[in-house]
Amino acid sequence: MRAGRRARPPAALLLAIAAWLPRQEHASDPADWPGSAVPRLASAEAQLAHARRLKRRLGAQEGEAEARWRVATVAAYRAVRFYHPDDASVAIEAGFRAGELLRAGGDDAGALAEFRWVAAQPSAEALGARARMEVGHIERRRECWADALAAYLDVGADASAPAARREDAWCWAGVAWKALGRIEEARAAWQRIRERGTDALARIRAYDELGVLALDAEDPEGAAGLLHECLERLAERALEESEEGARVRNALLRMRIVDELPRAIARRKDSSAERGTTRKS
Repeated sequence: MRAGRRARPPAALLLAIAAWLPRQEHASDPADWPGSAVPRLASAEAQLAHARRLKRRLGAQEGEAEARWRVATVAAYRAVRFYHPDDASVAIEAGFRAGELLRAGGDDAGALAEFRWVAAQPSAEALGARARMEVGHIERRRECWADALAAYLDVGADASAPAARREDAWCWAGVAWKALGRIEEARAAWQRIRERGTDALARIRAYDELGVLALDAEDPEGAAGLLHECLERLAERALEESEEGARVRNALLRMRIVDELPRAIARRKDSSAERGTTRKS
């Protein structure tokens, strides 16, 4: 080293290189980065921005490279609360984003850990309700129905959560109750949204679930009545020339009873015709 030139501290040099590399097009593999630790940046916001840069690059990866970039990106999001635990709002967002990445990568256990951490934070507010919904969805897909139900009911009872999210949670609680064989509790949850819901999509879902219950009980007339009532009550929203109107129209078209009701009526006609033929013979 030339005399008079001050040596740069190795740690500072490593930090500078690590912060710079993810922005370069040739840095396609996290294994190429110097060191395995996430660099510690000056603030929680800078730490979150670093994680976001990695996430943007993650979308361009495939195969093994995608898996390795996902691990590196999750680590970067987790580092926000590790390095800057006092900045709660930024740490909560980072934890939620880490959970989303883990869920998308099929790591249910890791995703649950992140979402439950977010949900446990007193200042999580809207993201806390979203995190509890994600817990419910993961547990539902794993068919851990009691755990899914607990998460959905937690959101449904959260007065600080948006009304649409609470109503969505009640709809999913009904699904969990039905899977547990508690049909009347499922019916009550859906009736609650049918009668008092304010979110159009949740109300359509509730009508659909109630209609399927009617079909399960071989009551196509009851299902037809529910479908007619749903269309009548949501007609004004469906006719709106807006994004919301388009979502309502699509939800109405996707209702299961729209497809299943005609089949149920056809089965009843076939059954009646068969009985009539049997009596004549």
